[in-house]
Amino acid sequence: MASEYVTVPGARLYTERTGDGPSLLLISGGGGDAGMYEEVVPLLAERYTVLIYDRRGNSRSRFTDPDAAIDIATQAGDAIAVLDHYGVDRAYLFGGSGGAVIALEVLARHADRLIGMVAHEPPLVSILPPDSPERRDLAEIGRLAREKSPMRAYAAFGAMILKDPPWLFRSPVGQTLVAAASRIALPVGAAVRRVTGGEPSSMTRQLGNADLLLRRELPLIGLAYRPDLRALRDVDVPWLLATGRDSVGKPYHRPAHVLAEQLGVRCEEFPGGHTVYIEQPREFTEILVTILEGFPGPAPHVSRPGATRTSQ
Repeated sequence: MASEYVTVPGARLYTERTGDGPSLLLISGGGGDAGMYEEVVPLLAERYTVLIYDRRGNSRSRFTDPDAAIDIATQAGDAIAVLDHYGVDRAYLFGGSGGAVIALEVLARHADRLIGMVAHEPPLVSILPPDSPERRDLAEIGRLAREKSPMRAYAAFGAMILKDPPWLFRSPVGQTLVAAASRIALPVGAAVRRVTGGEPSSMTRQLGNADLLLRRELPLIGLAYRPDLRALRDVDVPWLLATGRDSVGKPYHRPAHVLAEQLGVRCEEFPGGHTVYIEQPREFTEILVTILEGFPGPAPHVSRPGATRTSQ
C-alpha cells in the first residue's frame, strides 16, 4: 500500500493505492475515511488497482483553506484529481452513503472518466416528498447537531446506521452519555498518542470528523443536493444503484429505489446494511466484483496528454 497526498483547491487529500489491474476508486461516506474500506481493499486488490482517499476536511485530508468549499461538485472534482494524480484515464467507481452521492455527481459531470459505477445507498432524501419519514429522520439528526452537539447527533446517527442499535444509541439519555464519553475519549486518546507516538484508529479518526459531517456536510449531501437527472439519463457508462438487505426502513434505503425508478436503472441488493463492506467484507467483494465484471468493457478512448493509463 503506497500513500501519497494530492493537492486540490483548499485541501490536501490523503490517498492510498494498492493492487494491480483495472483501476477501482472507492469513495467513503460522511464521517468516514479511507479506513472504511480497509477490510475489502486487500480482497479487491487481487483483481484491481484500488484507490482510496480521505475526503476533504476528513481525517488526514486537512483543509489548507478553512473556508474551502465542500459542495458535491467540488468533491466530485476531488475524485477526478485523485485519478489524475495516479495517471488513471478511466476507472471503475464505488461510492457508499455520502460517497454514493459524490459518485452520482462524478457520473453526471465526468462520465468520460469512468468504466462503470455503483452507488450504494445514497441518502438522497431531497428526492422524496417533504413530509416523508426519511427526510424527517435526517432533519432530526441535523437539529440535534445544531441545538445539542455534533457528538449527540453522531450517537443518533449511529442508531440510524446499525441494524440493531443498543439502547445507548436509541435513547436520548443514552445518546447524551455516548456524546459525553466521546468528548472525553478524543483528547485523552490524543494525549496518549503524543506520548507513545501511536496512530489513531479508524474509529477515532471518524469521531473527529463528526463536526464537519453533521454541521456542514449533512445539509449539503443529504438534505439539499439533487442529482442532475437529465445528465444521468444521458450517460453511456454502465452503472447501477444498490441497497442492503438489512437497510429496509432506513432513511438511505428508499431514495435509491426511487431514483432507480426515475432513471430506469437497476437497483442491486447487497447483503448486510449500510456499511456492508465492514460487516461482511468477503460477501461484499464477491458481489461487487460480479457486478463490475458484468459491465460491458470500456470503449476505445484517447488518453489525456501526460496521463499514464492504468485502467485498461
